[in-house]
Amino acid sequence: MVLILTFYSCFAQTSKIVIVEDYKPSSFNQPGQEYPQVNPQGYAQFRILAPEAKSVVVSLGLGGYKGGTALAKAENGYWMGTTAGFLDEGFHYYHVTVN
Repeated sequence: MVLILTFYSCFAQTSKIVIVEDYKPSSFNQPGQEYPQVNPQGYAQFRILAPEAKSVVVSLGLGGYKGGTALAKAENGYWMGTTAGFLDEGFHYYHVTVN
């Protein structure tokens, strides 16, 4: 029995979720805004223009959510990142911290 439980726990740890790269602008975006974008699995992708920033973090909810999503510096002063987990469908408040 212990051997079976060990096998299943090891198998569960090695399976990874494959995130579908089919992002589209959210229907809740302000008119004309491309980001945030969401994919069919419920992951959100952010792009923020902050050329002088040292770090950019997007936090979901009014008080933030699990430390937020740290964005990585991309081209032309943009910062991009994707939430670590999927979000429930619907409207979400978020705030951006730029250092």
